Amino acid sequence: MEAARSTAERRRRAWLPWGLLAGMGALAAGGGLMASRSLSALMERNTQLEQEALESEARVEELQLLRASMERRLRLLEQHQTGITAQRQGEARRNQEAGAQLARREAARQGLEVKLKEELARGDAWLDTSQPESLRVELSERLLFEPGQATLTPQGQEVLARVGAVLASAAGHEVRVSSHTDELPTTAGAGTAGTSWELSSARATAITRSLLEPPTRMAPERLSATGHASFRPALPPDSPQSRLRNRRVELALSPMPLPPAALLAAIEPTPPPLHAKKEPASGGSKSRKKSSPR
Repeated sequence: MEAARSTAERRRRAWLPWGLLAGMGALAAGGGLMASRSLSALMERNTQLEQEALESEARVEELQLLRASMERRLRLLEQHQTGITAQRQGEARRNQEAGAQLARREAARQGLEVKLKEELARGDAWLDTSQPESLRVELSERLLFEPGQATLTPQGQEVLARVGAVLASAAGHEVRVSSHTDELPTTAGAGTAGTSWELSSARATAITRSLLEPPTRMAPERLSATGHASFRPALPPDSPQSRLRNRRVELALSPMPLPPAALLAAIEPTPPPLHAKKEPASGGSKSRKKSSPR
């Protein structure tokens, strides 16, 4: 029995190094497998983190572009609001000025009614207020000129001085002088102005020159002169009374037009220039990412 146990013990001891070696090999193999799996997991995690970093970077760039776009829109809205405010202020100023001009024309109408009381009663002068933005006074030929003549009579100079003083007091208004004749031909003679066209133009010029000189001294930019001959009659020229009515001089008082530059500045103010925001410099991958959202 002892011999058998001794033999078994020797065999067991003989196999022990091999068993240990096999165990160590198994442990080594298991450790290598686990190390390989850990390394693979680390590589996958690293790749995932890099991808997430790229996506985060792209998202940041998108947010920066969105912010820049919103800032540009905000500036445009501010400029638009500024333009609307300026336009409303301009409209308010124009409405206020229109009200003041209407008051000046009404004062001129009342002044002309007083200054031309006798002439209006005799039918040698007429006031027309049918147009809301103008006042027109008409003077008969016999108040101002001799028949066929273009030189103001002393009576005409006195009447025109009264009318001119009232019209000159309406600040911000121009005066358009229009002379009219009838359809009958003008007889040639000493001191005449020739044809109806020449006669009406010469009369309009004579009245304008008188308004420029003392006592009226109206500013030249407020005056204009036109001769219409017989082509704009007030009444059908079918009687001596109608032809006498047609031989007249009109002085139309109306607001002076604004210069084009002032008009544009009042309606559409020039907005301040937009300053483009500089984008930060980026590498090749960022450039490719930036181009894709567009």
